[in-house]
Amino acid sequence: MKKTMALLLVLVLTLSLLAACAPKKEEASNESGQEPKVETIKIGVTMSSRDQFLSTLETAIKDSASSKENVEIIAFDSENDIQKQISHVGSFVSSGCSAIIVNLVNTDTTQEILNAAGDIPVVFVNRMPSEEILKSVDKASYVGSDEHEAGKLQAEFLSTYFKDKEAKELDYVLFMGILGLQNTNARTDSVKMGLEEKGFVLNKQFEDTAEYDRAMAMSKMQQFIGTGKKFDVVIANNDEMALGAIEAMKGANITDIPVVGIDATANAIVAIESGEMACSIFQDAKGQGAGAFEFAYTYATGEKAEKYGWVPFKIVSKENVAEYK
Repeated sequence: MKKTMALLLVLVLTLSLLAACAPKKEEASNESGQEPKVETIKIGVTMSSRDQFLSTLETAIKDSASSKENVEIIAFDSENDIQKQISHVGSFVSSGCSAIIVNLVNTDTTQEILNAAGDIPVVFVNRMPSEEILKSVDKASYVGSDEHEAGKLQAEFLSTYFKDKEAKELDYVLFMGILGLQNTNARTDSVKMGLEEKGFVLNKQFEDTAEYDRAMAMSKMQQFIGTGKKFDVVIANNDEMALGAIEAMKGANITDIPVVGIDATANAIVAIESGEMACSIFQDAKGQGAGAFEFAYTYATGEKAEKYGWVPFKIVSKENVAEYK
């Protein structure tokens, strides 16, 4: 009997030790050193084009995404083609993107973009969509700058530049961006209004679209110079057109007429530093790109982003150009 009890005791102790030493499934999983798999968040980006400014903005989106371990950016260039852009949005939905960033080819296509996105949140960047439509949609936001402010700042600079002009009249040349875009209308209207509010009478010598393109602006400026008409100032809705006008003026040995642009791109900064361009209005491409990503990431992670993310404009002239190099 004693022998049997002893054997039973040994058996119980042995089973207890084996149970204690056997690893639990969760512990065994941890000892393997493998981290739990994190699901990748996909964010689609469709750009209207890839000029110098917009390429900087796109790079800022990608740089911001690189700070997150689980984000994949899928980016396309629409090449200013509305149908391509709408197709991009559809492909983002098919690819399982959790949010979409859109730099509109045409601001009139706001509803078509949202229709193509379906239930996927959309963050518009740089080019303001239809505000009426934007406000009516729950999961849609805009990140950019107040385009009216850009024109106002151009007017502010020029009113100071011409403050000693005896006659408060300005014979102007104006290059507009793509017609119909909200930023083109806002920049054009606000610079004229701003100068008139400062007491200037504006005389239109030449006003036309160059579609934000340097080569087109250069060609049209050359044609205008050929007419022999006098002018006091060249105003452009962006730096690319301003730089095109400057090239045409240099070819005609015209170096004493101020040219103003918008964006403060790297090439414009060089032109301001050299004295070829009077001023540009700094539009923060990096700030807009980083802001657009943060809004998209907020949506993608199930949170609600703000409706607007405003990035301010600033005047850049020879006095402060060193700050923007």
